[in-house]
Amino acid sequence: MLRRSLLSLLPCLVVLACNDATGADDEVTGTWQLQTVDGLALPFTLTQSEVDRLELTGESMTLLASGTFTMVTTFRVTDGNNIFPESIPDAGTYAVSGSTVTFTFDSDGSTAAATVNRNAMTLNDIGLTFIYRRE
Repeated sequence: MLRRSLLSLLPCLVVLACNDATGADDEVTGTWQLQTVDGLALPFTLTQSEVDRLELTGESMTLLASGTFTMVTTFRVTDGNNIFPESIPDAGTYAVSGSTVTFTFDSDGSTAAATVNRNAMTLNDIGLTFIYRRE
């Protein structure tokens, strides 16, 4: 009886031992919204001169279980007295290793690595730190 009870618990122990609550594993799918850039709230000014300014106003990444993702980045462009929004879509593939997610972008073949901890994702790219939250 004791042996049968222990054997019935074995699959549960294996599942618990393999679950990494802080790692990415299969748990990266979903929609991620950009929250901050270098610790600052959006909009984030990327470039600015006396009359021109480029501000990052948002970014959304959707990671699918198939290992693909889509991304839309939105900007506010100030060109002299003209202010207009702009959206740039991209897509690609991603791979997960522990808590690291590596993205490969279709647009130019570049890669970027992010660290996932539950519902927070930190991505360091172009010299900036981007923090995303999963919806």
